[in-house]
Amino acid sequence: MRKYAIILAILVLALAACEDEPPPTQVYIVLSPTPDDSAPDATEAVTEAVDQVDTPTVEQVTDIPATVEQPTDTLVPSEPPDQPTATRRATRTPRPPTRTPLPASPTPIPDIFPTNTVAEVQIAEQVFENGRMFWIRHSRQIWVMLATGDDPSSGDWFCYNDTFEEGEMEIDPDLIPPEGLFQPRRGFGKLWREHPDIKDGLGWAITPEFELTSNYTYLPGGYVQNNQYFPGPGEHRLTTLYNETISFFEGEIRGDCQGGTWRMAPSQ
Repeated sequence: MRKYAIILAILVLALAACEDEPPPTQVYIVLSPTPDDSAPDATEAVTEAVDQVDTPTVEQVTDIPATVEQPTDTLVPSEPPDQPTATRRATRTPRPPTRTPLPASPTPIPDIFPTNTVAEVQIAEQVFENGRMFWIRHSRQIWVMLATGDDPSSGDWFCYNDTFEEGEMEIDPDLIPPEGLFQPRRGFGKLWREHPDIKDGLGWAITPEFELTSNYTYLPGGYVQNNQYFPGPGEHRLTTLYNETISFFEGEIRGDCQGGTWRMAPSQ
């Protein structure tokens, strides 16, 4: 049987040679457990298949809205990145402001000059027809204000020691004031009765005597020359029950102690 098959194959080849066209190419398939080195590698085939997949380009991936800030690098930089524009503006050295020159200040008082004395003192006050009386508790002095001239807010200041003692006559019952007016009592009354010039100058009291706490200030006078202080007349200030400020300017001795002139500032 095999012999007839070989003869049949020879005849087929002879008939094919007689034709004008070349014989067809014969393909032989050989089954063998040994892989053919010329066959494409499986890894290369997979890679080629992956490359044929239509993957998005870099422009497609990074095409995001302009309002979102895109990172320029996903790696941790070795140096800190530049600060944003807003931060750079904030950390710039500010330009020094233009300074407006201050007005000239008054000449400072030398250190050797005494400072003002400020305190709260207990006083008694009584208003008269033509002035006032003040009793200064800590010094036991009576200050008399007499209005002079046509200005009721200024005048002469007299200073007396308070000599009234407990048990003495507080008022003179023979002196009857006009209706609505008052006779001064105790130390005020004794001084008023014993000094006719004070009595006539002040007239009758138009308010009772009342006590209060007054804001007191003493402003020393004098001057400094060649780094030496020379004392001079100062100024006493008292506040009244009606929130007025009265300045007592030291001058000559008037009465028992230093007096001078006075001026009243209206209440504020």
